[in-house]
Amino acid sequence: MPPFRSPAPSGQSSSASHGSSAASENIDALVRTHSQYVAGLAYRLLGRDADVDDVVQDVFVALLRFQATIRELPALRGWLATTTVRLAKKRLRRRALRELLGFDDLEGVESTARGATQDEHLALLRIHRALSRVPASARVVWLLRYVEQERMEEVARLCGCSLSTAKRRLERAQVAVKRALGHD
Repeated sequence: MPPFRSPAPSGQSSSASHGSSAASENIDALVRTHSQYVAGLAYRLLGRDADVDDVVQDVFVALLRFQATIRELPALRGWLATTTVRLAKKRLRRRALRELLGFDDLEGVESTARGATQDEHLALLRIHRALSRVPASARVVWLLRYVEQERMEEVARLCGCSLSTAKRRLERAQVAVKRALGHD
């Protein structure tokens, strides 16, 4: 049986319609258990602490709304990753529009990473700046592949696209990153 099913109709409680789902067992425990994972993924995709909190909150609000759709606990982590990627891409698109209109800039991009040297901090900042110039879909593919070290098949699944589309997006972002790091 698939791990997901359609959400319960509004007005009908998920526990009444489907018994106890894996996510409804104890939502507080799930948030405590998985919030660091979601926050870490969101941070690596977005590069800004201010945006991370919003994405984490939105992911867990979505979990509350769709908790009845998650039938098996092992499926939860995949659902959280897919939802985090989707919401991060949405936020990146919004950020790009704000930057285009002059309402936002990259000054808020964090350049610190735990255990990284000063040169690594600067390289990370250059990478985020370079990736800000490519579409959100390409940026997310690059970050999932090289930062999260996901296999390309998993990257495509998380992004909701074909493997060939994910590879094209990766190449587009890779060109921007190489240019930013001086590896033309």
